[in-house]
Amino acid sequence: WYTGQSGYYGSVNPANGEVKVWKSPKGAGPYGIAATPQGEIYFASLAASYIAHIDNASGNVTVIPPPTVNQGARRVWSDSKGHIWVSEWNSGNLSVYNPADRSWKSFKPPVESAHTYSVWVDEKDKVWTTEWTSNAIMCFDPVKESWSSYPSNKQGATVRQMLGRAGEAWGAESGNDRLVVIEK
Repeated sequence: WYTGQSGYYGSVNPANGEVKVWKSPKGAGPYGIAATPQGEIYFASLAASYIAHIDNASGNVTVIPPPTVNQGARRVWSDSKGHIWVSEWNSGNLSVYNPADRSWKSFKPPVESAHTYSVWVDEKDKVWTTEWTSNAIMCFDPVKESWSSYPSNKQGATVRQMLGRAGEAWGAESGNDRLVVIEK
């Protein structure tokens, strides 16, 4: 599965190379995309401020509007339970959607005028996000509902994507043309 800001999303079958493409239900904006451990696919739409679930069989999309209007969903990532974590650029929130009961919960980083960009969930279900106003990578503990901040030692980090492996959180500082790692 893939997304493109031009207003399309699609899939590629690796067995035969078949490509399928669908128009996004609200036009331009499909942005971040992630799979749950159960194989469910979700994407974020920055331009239209929603997340969506893609039906694996049909390719049809169910739009899931977050409770914060015009929040600017930028990236999505699943935790081990299949909850969808969303970084919201416009609102600055880090939000989570529970598909089982269709509920939402939002958390605000302890930063004035926050702008969350990327999101990634580690092997312990800690949620990592990048926050551009404070030039930092932040970790949210959903159990304690507490934040830890790891500011860059260079200005303008602009981390757009995160990933990691056991014991490490990695960020790509596109503004500094470098990768950074936080050992946790």
